[in-house]
Amino acid sequence: MQAEQSTRDRILDASVEAVSLYGLAKLSMSDVASRAQVSRPTLYKYFASKDELVGAAVGREAEVLVGRVLAAAAGHEDVTESIRASLVAALELTREHPLLDRIIRTEPESLLPYLTTDRVDGDGGRGGAAVLLFVRTATESIIRDRLGAQLDEVTVRRLADMVARLLVSYAISAPDDPPEVVASVMARILVDGALSGAASAEASQADPSAPQPNRSRGAAK
Repeated sequence: MQAEQSTRDRILDASVEAVSLYGLAKLSMSDVASRAQVSRPTLYKYFASKDELVGAAVGREAEVLVGRVLAAAAGHEDVTESIRASLVAALELTREHPLLDRIIRTEPESLLPYLTTDRVDGDGGRGGAAVLLFVRTATESIIRDRLGAQLDEVTVRRLADMVARLLVSYAISAPDDPPEVVASVMARILVDGALSGAASAEASQADPSAPQPNRSRGAAK
């Protein structure tokens, strides 16, 4: 079993290396097999197609990045600082990753199906990468761990989805500001907005007869 995993990892390492050098369009199964030092039949035993191979490689790299983001969040007790650190890690890692860097610079449209999916296909196709799902799950874990006591589960999921989609969009098109600046703004808005919304909801429940602010566009002045 360990040898099987070692061979699989070697193939995935080779595919990441090849894509980083030549891009997705020029990736060939023969080149990956050569770099991984396996035969073509062995390569096809693990991955039946180029799409399946790339999906698995992108998915594995996303899992590694998510692990580092979670580790960054765990290194801080303060809620805002914990979320800020996780966002900095996510932004920096996506900018520095050789596979992402190469594809985003040369053929960004080919990466979209792998980044924007949020499902996992049983057949190991492109949906197997499920990058959006990985990022959302990690973000949800951080928000629940740090803010779960103040927020209901629906709000946690909605915030996680919003942040995950922002991070994926930033991976595709990096913001002009440095990661530290973007992360600080995102963390402050996320934490302050979430806690403010929770406090308002709690106040409304405590005093349901209290007048509610009129948010309609056509409200009389």
